[in-house]
Amino acid sequence: MGVAVHLSPNEDWVMQQARNLLMWLEEAGLAATHLIHDRDTKFTRSFDCLLDSADIRIVKPPVMAPNANAFAESWIATVRRECLNYFICFNLRHADHIVQAFASYYNEYRPHQSLGNRPLDDLSSAQVEEVERVSPVGRIGCRSELGGLLKHHSRLAA
Repeated sequence: MGVAVHLSPNEDWVMQQARNLLMWLEEAGLAATHLIHDRDTKFTRSFDCLLDSADIRIVKPPVMAPNANAFAESWIATVRRECLNYFICFNLRHADHIVQAFASYYNEYRPHQSLGNRPLDDLSSAQVEEVERVSPVGRIGCRSELGGLLKHHSRLAA
């Protein structure tokens, strides 16, 4: 699912994002059980009802506790620190492209220490063992995005 960017989101835009989320979950064959969102007035009762109708439980952090949603805060800090600090965004479309490219890289290629330095969308554990047995000899290729800011190195096929 793509990350949506908007200069001045309102409750109609947020409702459309919720509908988009539900369609994406259905197409991907995924089942969400919880959604964490803050107490912004754009998250209306109809927003909560829409997600509740899809059996998604809404979880709101405590009032005036910005550190209660550490996962979201960490993600935002990562996007800023590792990506957005290196660009001047000329318009909303440009910012959207940059964030989408980074989110794709983050989920598909960036290694995560908590996963044994494997990406989030990594192979199953059986396939990982097979990859580890591959000979360390051979040419290395580099996939580059966002003007070389994001790089992924992999062994090329013989």
